[in-house]
Amino acid sequence: MKCLIYSFFDLPQNKQVKCDREICPIHKSCYLLLFGQEKKSCCDMCKGCTHNGKNYDNGAEWTDAEDPCKKLSCQGGIVTETTVHCYTACRNPLPAEEGTCCPVCPDCSNEDSKEGDVELALPQTDPCVTCTCMGNSSTCMKKACPVLPCPASKHVYKRGMCCPECAGNRRLFNMDGKCFLGMQVYKTGDIFQKDPCTLCICNHSTIFCERRSCPPLDCRPEYQIKDAEDCCPRCTDPEEKKAVCMINGKVHEDGYRWQMEKCTQCICRDGQVQCAVEPCETQITCPTGHTLKTRPGDCCPSCVEDDGVCTVFGDPHYRSFDGRIFNYQGSCKYILAKDCTNRSFSVEVLNEARYSKEYSWTKSITIKANGTKIRLGQYMKIHVNHKPVKLPYIELGVLTVFQEDRNVLVRTNLGMKVLWDGNSYLEVSVPSYFKDHLCGLCGNYNGDPNDDFKAKNGRLVRTAEDFGNSWRVGKMKRCVMSQPSSTDILRKRNNEVHVRAMRECNVLKSPVFKPCHKTVSAVPYYNSCYLDAGECRPRDRCYCESLTAYARQCARAGLELGDWRSATGCDGMRCRNGQQYMNCAPACRRTCKKPKRDKSCRRQCRPGCYCPPGTVWHRKRCIPLDECPPKDTPSQTASVKCFNLPNRHLPHLNTAESVAKVMDIETFFVKLWNTFHLQKKK
Repeated sequence: MKCLIYSFFDLPQNKQVKCDREICPIHKSCYLLLFGQEKKSCCDMCKGCTHNGKNYDNGAEWTDAEDPCKKLSCQGGIVTETTVHCYTACRNPLPAEEGTCCPVCPDCSNEDSKEGDVELALPQTDPCVTCTCMGNSSTCMKKACPVLPCPASKHVYKRGMCCPECAGNRRLFNMDGKCFLGMQVYKTGDIFQKDPCTLCICNHSTIFCERRSCPPLDCRPEYQIKDAEDCCPRCTDPEEKKAVCMINGKVHEDGYRWQMEKCTQCICRDGQVQCAVEPCETQITCPTGHTLKTRPGDCCPSCVEDDGVCTVFGDPHYRSFDGRIFNYQGSCKYILAKDCTNRSFSVEVLNEARYSKEYSWTKSITIKANGTKIRLGQYMKIHVNHKPVKLPYIELGVLTVFQEDRNVLVRTNLGMKVLWDGNSYLEVSVPSYFKDHLCGLCGNYNGDPNDDFKAKNGRLVRTAEDFGNSWRVGKMKRCVMSQPSSTDILRKRNNEVHVRAMRECNVLKSPVFKPCHKTVSAVPYYNSCYLDAGECRPRDRCYCESLTAYARQCARAGLELGDWRSATGCDGMRCRNGQQYMNCAPACRRTCKKPKRDKSCRRQCRPGCYCPPGTVWHRKRCIPLDECPPKDTPSQTASVKCFNLPNRHLPHLNTAESVAKVMDIETFFVKLWNTFHLQKKK
C-alpha cells in the first residue's frame, strides 16, 4: 500500500519486514488540499501557486523584482498582486532607499511630532496600516488583502487583524487544469471581475488577480462610506445631513440596504430607492462529484458536493460510500452506517435466510436519530418508537417518512436519508460534512475505497467475511447460516439454472444500458445479478435488484436510461381494478372469505399487483373490507322450496304470515311438517 513504508532486516535465522504508516502533517492554515498528487506519499498536499515559471508555497509573499511597490502573495492557488500605498507619519520624510517603496521618517515614534503632523494610524482605526522601525527610522504602508480561495461564508475575521482567513479546508482529487475560487470553477483563459477592486484570470489551475489598493483615510471607520460599485471607501462629514427614504411607511437613513425579492437588492441613496437584480453566471462547469444547485438562501446556483450514497441490494451486495462493491451473506444484525464521531445517527440491518441456507436478504432496517427509532420492515410496514404508523409520517424538526414512487423514503433533519423498497433494496445517503465521521458496513466515507474494510476495532482486514462479522450486533442466535464462497455456490448449479441466470442478467449488456457503460462499469452488477438469479424462483425476478442498483448509479452520474423497467420486465406498475404494485406483498391474496392472513400460506413475499391495505379482492376488483357481503345464511323462501310443495298442499297456511308470527325457525319447520302430513292423509 502507498501509505506503508517497508523495512527489511537480515537476521541470522530469518528475515523480518517492518511496516510503518506514513504520518501526514496537519494543514491548519491551508484551505485547498490536493489528494493523491504526490506519487510517493499518501498525504494531502497544500495547493500552492505557479507564477512566471516559479512555484510558491501557500502563504508565501514576495516583491516584484522590477517594482518594489508591487507585492504578491499566494493563497490556495491564487496569486494576488497589489500596489503598496505609503503612509508618512512625519512632515519631512526622507526619500525611499534603493529597492524599497516608501519614504522614511527619521524617527521611530510620533511622541515628539510637531504641530500639524499626521498621527500614526492606530489598530482600531485602520489595522491595515503597518509601520516598521529600523534603527532610528520608520516606514509606514498600507497593503491590500489577498484574494482567498474559500467562499465568503468561510471568512474568519480575527480581532486586530487586517485581513480575514479561511476556516477549515476543502479537499480536491483532480484539478484537471481548472481553477477554483469559492464555489466557482473556471477554465484556463477565463477572465472575471471578482469585485470592484479585483480583476482575475485563470491560468492552468492558478488564478492571477490584480487588486487595487485603497489609500489610508484620515477619518475613523464610522465616518467612512463605500458605495457598492466603488472600490475604496471615502470620508464623509460627520455633521452632514443625509437624505432619507420612506419605505412602507418607515423612515430609513441614506445607505440602508434591504432585499426586495430573492435576487433583488435595494439601497436608499440620496433619498432615492435604487434596486438591482443580482446577475448569475450561466456557464458553470462543476468538477466530478459536484452538482450545480441553488442552495437555500442563495440567488444563483453554485457547485455543491454530492451526497455520499451507500447501496444494499440482492443477496445482499454492498456498495460503500466510497464506491467499493463486495458480497457478504451473513445472516445476523449489523451496523450498516453510523456517525462514530458525534453519534448523531445509526442505521442497522437485519439479514435473514430467505430462499436457501446459503444466501441472506435484508429483512428490516432500524434507524436511530435524535432520540427517535424507526423500523422499516417487509410488506412496507413502518414502526416509529415501536408503534405502527401510516404514511406520510412527520415529526417536526426530526424526520419525515413518506412514499416516493415505489419506495419508502426517510428524511432526517441531519441530512441523512434512507430509501427502502420493502423487499431487499436499500440506500443510505449522507451530506459531505459527514466525511471521515462514519463507520460500519458502508465504510468510513473518506474518499478512499481501499480502506473501507476497517473492522470495528479500527484495524484493516482483508476479506469481506472478517469485515462483516466485526460489525455484528445484538444476539448471536440470529446468526444461523454458513457463509460459503461464491465459487462453491456456482459450482453446485446445474446447467438449467446457469442458462436462466445468464439470460436474465445479459440485459445489462443490452442497448438499454449501453449509454452508461463508459461511465459506470456494469461488471460488478452483472456478477451480483448472476449470483442472485440462480438462488430464487424465476417468478420473483431477483435480477431486477441488480438492474435497479445499476440504473440508480447511472442516474447519480447524470445519465438517464429512459423506461428501462418496461424493457426488462421490471416495471410491474400497470395494475388494474384498484390494485397497486408492491415490491414485497403477501403471496396469498386476501378476499372477503379470508380477510386475514392465512397461516398456511408461505411466509415469503413477492412483487406484483395487490389490493391496497384496508381492501380485499372480491369479484375481480378491490373493495373496502366493510363492503364485503354478509356470510350466506339459509333464507325462509329457500327452506320452503326444499320441500318442493305446491301451493295447493298448504290451503290454510299463509307462509309469510307464519314467518312473521313464529319467532323460532325450528318451531316454524315443525308446524310446516305436520301440516304437510295432515294434507297427505286427507
